[in-house]
Amino acid sequence: MDYSAVFAILVPIAVIQTVGWATPGPNHLTVITASVTAGRAAGLRAAMGIAAGALTWSMIAVSGIAVIFELFPPLYLALRVIGGGYLIYLGINAFRAARRGGVFKLSPDMASPATTAPFRTAYLVMMTNPKAALFFGSILTAFIPPDGAVWLMVVIAFQIGLLAAILNSIAALFFSTGSVMRAFENASYAVSIVFGVLFCGLGALVLWDIAQEFL
Repeated sequence: MDYSAVFAILVPIAVIQTVGWATPGPNHLTVITASVTAGRAAGLRAAMGIAAGALTWSMIAVSGIAVIFELFPPLYLALRVIGGGYLIYLGINAFRAARRGGVFKLSPDMASPATTAPFRTAYLVMMTNPKAALFFGSILTAFIPPDGAVWLMVVIAFQIGLLAAILNSIAALFFSTGSVMRAFENASYAVSIVFGVLFCGLGALVLWDIAQEFL
C-alpha cells in the first residue's frame, strides 16, 4: 500500500473524529468539569482519560471485535444502560455539590468523581458513551480496509488516540485558564446546577432512546 492510499484512509477518519469531537456531549462535559473545578492538571488528566478510551475503542474497532455488538445486541444495550446510568450519577453528584454551595466550595473528599478521579471518570465516560460505540462500531469500521495490514491498523488506532489527546487537551487548557475558572467560580452554584442538568439530561436521553426501542 502506497503513502497516498494510507493518506486517503487516515484523513477522512481524522476529519470525522474532529467533527464528532466538536459535537457537545459527555466527553466534553467531563473535561470541562475537571478543568473548571480542579484546574489544568485535572483537566489534562481527564483529556488523557478520554484519549485512552478512544485508543481502546479504536483497537476494538480495528481488531474487528466491534462486530460482536452486531451479533449480540444485548451487549450494546447493556453498554448504553450503564453509560446512561453513570451520566445520571455524575449529574446527581453535581446537584449535591450545589446544595453545599457549588463545586468550588467543596472539600476534596466531597467533590465529584470528575474532579477527584478525572482520568478514571473520563475513561469510563468514554467507554460507556453510546456515541463512541456508534462511531467506533459502525462509522469508523466503514473506513477501515478489511484486508488492511496490521501496521496500518496500528497507525489508525494510534492516530485516533493521539488526535483525541490533542483535541481534548485544547479544551482542558482553555477551560482551566484563570479568567474562565474565575468566571465559573463566581457562578459556582449556577455552574453546579447546569452541570447537573446536563449530565442528567444526557443520561436520560440515552435511557429514553433505549426505552423507545421497547415501546
